[in-house]
Amino acid sequence: MNQTFNTNIEALRKKNKALADALELSPAVEPVQIEKTKTGDDTFKYNGKYFHSSYDPWKEANQQVEAIIKSKFDWVFLFGMGCSYIPRLLMEKGKEKIIVYEPRLEILKSVLSTVDLKDVLSKDSFHLCHTLNNLGDTVRNHTEGMEDLLVYYTPPYKQAFSEELRAFTNRVQNAYITNKVLIKTEITSRVMWNDNYLANLKYFAKYRAIDALHGRFKDTPLVIVGAGPSLKKNARLLKDIKDKAVIIAAITAYKPLLNFGVIPHFLIASEKIDLAEYFTNGKEDKEIRLILGDLSHPNVFKSDVKGKFVFYDQYVNLSAEQMKLWGSCYFPSSGGSVTTTALDMGLMFGCNPIVFIGQDLSFSEGKGYTDGTVYKEKSIVIDKEKGLVKVDYDYMYLSGDVKYVQEHSVLWLKGLNEEWVASKYDWVTFHQWFENYMAWLKKEHPSEIVVNATEGGAYIEGMEHIKLIEAIEKYSINKETSIEDVISDVEKDKPKVDFAGLIDSFTKVKDAVKGIRISAKAINKETKIIDKIFKAKGMTHEFKKHTDRIKKLEKKLFDKSEDAAFLWEIVTNPTYQLKEYLRKELDEDMEKQFEKDLNIVAESYKCVIEACDMYLPKLDKAIEEIEEMQAEVKSETGRN
Repeated sequence: MNQTFNTNIEALRKKNKALADALELSPAVEPVQIEKTKTGDDTFKYNGKYFHSSYDPWKEANQQVEAIIKSKFDWVFLFGMGCSYIPRLLMEKGKEKIIVYEPRLEILKSVLSTVDLKDVLSKDSFHLCHTLNNLGDTVRNHTEGMEDLLVYYTPPYKQAFSEELRAFTNRVQNAYITNKVLIKTEITSRVMWNDNYLANLKYFAKYRAIDALHGRFKDTPLVIVGAGPSLKKNARLLKDIKDKAVIIAAITAYKPLLNFGVIPHFLIASEKIDLAEYFTNGKEDKEIRLILGDLSHPNVFKSDVKGKFVFYDQYVNLSAEQMKLWGSCYFPSSGGSVTTTALDMGLMFGCNPIVFIGQDLSFSEGKGYTDGTVYKEKSIVIDKEKGLVKVDYDYMYLSGDVKYVQEHSVLWLKGLNEEWVASKYDWVTFHQWFENYMAWLKKEHPSEIVVNATEGGAYIEGMEHIKLIEAIEKYSINKETSIEDVISDVEKDKPKVDFAGLIDSFTKVKDAVKGIRISAKAINKETKIIDKIFKAKGMTHEFKKHTDRIKKLEKKLFDKSEDAAFLWEIVTNPTYQLKEYLRKELDEDMEKQFEKDLNIVAESYKCVIEACDMYLPKLDKAIEEIEEMQAEVKSETGRN
């Protein structure tokens, strides 16, 4: 290719190596023919239709950009690069947050061979995508759920690529909803996750980490069971292959499986709430083992079952810092669901193939869950016009006239039969993670076979889609293995816990929280002084010495926070409130704006003080518990 192409590729490679390689290493991709317009600018035909004005494309693009900037947005999502008129004009007007998705490599190859876009491609806020997975990743990694997104496309792109346009808009919407939900999840869950972690300390010293099974099931098949509507189609087959494949079921699928006479080897759960209703409290529970997230509700750890294993969460600070001290060296990759987590565990176990059933990720056959779960849908209404799905559940443990109704934005995924299937935010999140994981797996572990034998619901790119009975035949899932012996052998050893290291870790965190509390209180004292001066005299030069003190105190506080990063997980809600505040337009009245800013600073540090007051006693208790466990182990060792 020419020098212009090479220059552009060099700039693109720094931000999207996969796309740069695809353009450079795909000689079979024939570029479209770039033509000159009457004004001497560029245009091209695709399938016989011009994609820009054949007279004055700049004038046309100016009109399009004027329509765009009338809207309120933080990011523009362009479906189609074209000859790059729109992104260049947007940047000229100061709108630099742009994500472009070009559905055709041949168009992109021609444009990058014709127009010098080095400066555009090098902008930190400009992203060029060609695959839907890359597009989804870009949305999630570079935008926030509180930001406004604007999707734009020109008529030629819509007419030429209508199916691709629908896939593009769905992927942007799905990723955006995922970001919004992640914010909501953080706000509603962070405190409970940390509380559960601290409440579960005694269990971490009692039960082995799941990586005790690392490599112990080499080339043994694994079946991962979700609770999707299609589970009833093939769950009966699991009874015959239990001793021939490891079976891990989401806890929601436990009771439905019992209806088919199937007791899995493991149930996996990581819910922050109590799950008493998911168990039978009968003899069946004594035959299962649990794989529990360290952030699971403490009552789940109390369940009377055959055995328990623990896995740790890399996205919770205390867990990430202390995992090795509890005797684990493995963070499972997770897309937010236990079945995504189980896939990574299966790889760690050495299992091959890995087969999914009940992983619909959509509303199938008028249901969201299979029959027999604690959820029974009385009705599911999808309003395409409003973009909503309303689900009326008959939750088996609600009494009287209590209703359990949920309303979600309806999102769409490609189904097994190429039609679009209705989904919702959490399932879409899991779906995107699966597709990203499969792309990684193909590159890093090409011999690993992953089969989606769900027989309904969403299509997952990268997995083989066949029926379970066909997978059993094709991959010879008919040989008995010593699954129970392997698990029992691993359970004989207790976790190797570094109690001294844990005491040091918690003591360091506690001391940092104390220091943060002192600095936060001092900052709030300074804001009160400034507020008093402001109300008496207005804005004066006296503020400087107090604002300088606040800056010094903040530096001290943030230096201390390196040893207590978990504290910022506790103040997630005020953090997002502060972000929203900073997004608002400044008040034209400087004094009013100053008063607002002062109030938000005072309120923010008040939340930090409250978090410190809440967790200092809990950290003291954690240290006491670990010291007691350490003494108990020493006593047992002495007796032996």
